[in-house]
Amino acid sequence: MSNLKSHAIYSALRERILSNDIAPGTRLVMRDVANQYEASDIPVREALRMLERDGLVETVPYRGATVTTLTAKEVEETYFIRSHLESIATGLAAERITDAELAQLDDLMTKMRAAVDAQDGPAFSDVNREFHRTIVAGCGNDQLRELVMDIWQRHSGFQRVFRMVPERVAMSQAEHEGIMAALHDRDAERAARLALLHKLSVRDSVSTLVEP
Repeated sequence: MSNLKSHAIYSALRERILSNDIAPGTRLVMRDVANQYEASDIPVREALRMLERDGLVETVPYRGATVTTLTAKEVEETYFIRSHLESIATGLAAERITDAELAQLDDLMTKMRAAVDAQDGPAFSDVNREFHRTIVAGCGNDQLRELVMDIWQRHSGFQRVFRMVPERVAMSQAEHEGIMAALHDRDAERAARLALLHKLSVRDSVSTLVEP
C-alpha cells in the first residue's frame, strides 16, 4: 500500500512541477506534503527520492527538498551531449531498423499528431519520450542506449517545455516528420543530421525557461 501511495504522490507532484504549478525553488516540506495527500512520512520520503532521481527535486542540507531551478549552463551542457548522442543513435537505427519498428514508430507519430491537434502538452510529452526511446533502443549499441536513457532520467525537468512553451509541441512534431521520413528511407546520414538539429531546436526552447 505504501508503494502505491508513494507512486501516486510522486506522479501528482511530478505533474505539478512540470506544469509550474509548483515553482522552481519551492521547498517541499515533508509534513506539509504528507498532510496534503493524507499520507505518512514514509511514502512522501520515497516520492521525493523518485523526484530527486528525475532531477526535479534536490535535497539541500538543513533545508530539505527543493524544486530544482534550470540553469543556462545545465541546459547548454546537457543538450550538447544529448544532441550528439541521439544523433549517433538515430543514424545507427536508420541503418538497421525493421519494418515492425517502423510500424511502431508510425503508430506513435499518429498519437503525437493527435496530441498536437488537441494541444495536449502532457500527452505529447509522454508519446514523444516513447518515440525517441524506441529509436534509441533500435540503435544496436547497448552502452549508447543506456547513456541516453540515464541522461533523460536525470534531466526530466526539461519536459516542462511541452507544458510551458505551447508552440514547442507543433515545432517538435514538424521535426519528427522529417526524422521519420529519413528512417523510412533508411537514410542514416539524413536521420542523424535531422536528429541533431531537432535536439538543438528543443534546447533553444528549453533555454527560454531559464531564469535570467
